[in-house]
Amino acid sequence: MSDLFLSHIRLYPIKGCSGTDVQMAAMDARGFRYDRRWMLINEYGLGLQQLDFPILARIVASLDDDCLCVQAPGMSPLRVPLQSPLLKPGIVRWYHGRCEAFSISEQADAWFQQFLHVWCRLVFMPENTPRFVAPEYALDHELAAFTSFQYHLLGEGSLEDLNQRLDTPVPLDRFRPNLVVSGAPPFAEDSWHTVRINHLTFHVVRPCDRCAITTVDAATGTKTDKEPLATLAKYRTFQQKVLFGQYLLSSESGMLHVGDTIEVLEYQNPTRSI
Repeated sequence: MSDLFLSHIRLYPIKGCSGTDVQMAAMDARGFRYDRRWMLINEYGLGLQQLDFPILARIVASLDDDCLCVQAPGMSPLRVPLQSPLLKPGIVRWYHGRCEAFSISEQADAWFQQFLHVWCRLVFMPENTPRFVAPEYALDHELAAFTSFQYHLLGEGSLEDLNQRLDTPVPLDRFRPNLVVSGAPPFAEDSWHTVRINHLTFHVVRPCDRCAITTVDAATGTKTDKEPLATLAKYRTFQQKVLFGQYLLSSESGMLHVGDTIEVLEYQNPTRSI
């Protein structure tokens, strides 16, 4: 039996905001259902991100049976029905792409504007929106989210290795993974090519390159010093990129659960610093 297992599953319904751990999650050929399906945009249709608005990290989004649930300090909880009517369509952009999305709730827009003190609008990406993974990673592989890949995996051992090098340890939420693996040595995930989780197959397509978003403290909604990025850069730099975690794709449908075992089916030469 494999010693590797899923220790955390985390969904981020609103791109750029904090997510929530779940005990199980449904996935289909386009990714986790309702993961990063909403986004806040400015008046130009550009997605808000933590680099410019670190206070986004104080907004916590989760899902119940029929609603997007949003909480933030000093605000009454916000509930947006998952089947909200699609209102005004528009082309929205973020640093990795562009697509059509729809505004869904003026009440929600007002809630976010009150908390952030800037004009913004909550938009939703319907399931039938055509979006694809970049062809250098997969041909005709669809996405259903404001992101470039379906899944982001990180090993607990890798985080523990990093925290041993830091004066102040950082939590998992600095790196925003969907899937967290326990039982692997530090950076073992660098060498994985194909893995099976609960009978579902995933392909590791590339490492995750890190930016200053890792310096945003979700507890305060502010940027800290240059850590953990500065320390990571000392030993995780490859071709001028700081690498930590892996992006995954899958074309299968099913359920993942915390505690599911993980089997490595194929290995590859790791892309990492020396």
